[in-house]
Amino acid sequence: MVCFANTCRSPVAESLLAATTSSTGDVDVTSRGTEGGPGIVPVPMGEALVEAGVDVVGPLGRVLDRDTARGADLLLFMERALLREAVVRDTSVWPKSFTLREFARRAMIDPPDPQSESFEQWLALLHAKRSRTDLLGADTTDDVPDPGLSGSLDDYREMIADLRRDVGRIAPMLTGWTSTSE
Repeated sequence: MVCFANTCRSPVAESLLAATTSSTGDVDVTSRGTEGGPGIVPVPMGEALVEAGVDVVGPLGRVLDRDTARGADLLLFMERALLREAVVRDTSVWPKSFTLREFARRAMIDPPDPQSESFEQWLALLHAKRSRTDLLGADTTDDVPDPGLSGSLDDYREMIADLRRDVGRIAPMLTGWTSTSE
């Protein structure tokens, strides 16, 4: 999970996905930021997390470096501009990099079949239906709004609800893989 500072959106998405997939034990979830941040939870976000019953599981403020990006099986960005920036920095990550919402949308159109294809094969299928020009423009349809460090309690509540919905859509598709790529 990747956002700008690894302070708000990506750590919450990481925590929600980790909690949702923890029973299977076959999904390792981490979060990073394209730039990294102060590593603190804003006070209103802390209140919204408590209300929502979400515990942030990883350290905050970590930067997505080249080795981490290349070593990941899947990179899910919180907004298109950050995805575009990462792909410009390292084009090798393009086939496995999506916004969270783009991935959810494409996965629902072409759901996986873990019994007959590997995760890598399914991901390649999802990626094959994309174009680099999809990254252009300022369309925010696939963006999870960023409350930033100065967001209000309501902003964080909305962010958590959005991420809970988005993560809930993809979590079942990331577990249960029994085949391997050949």
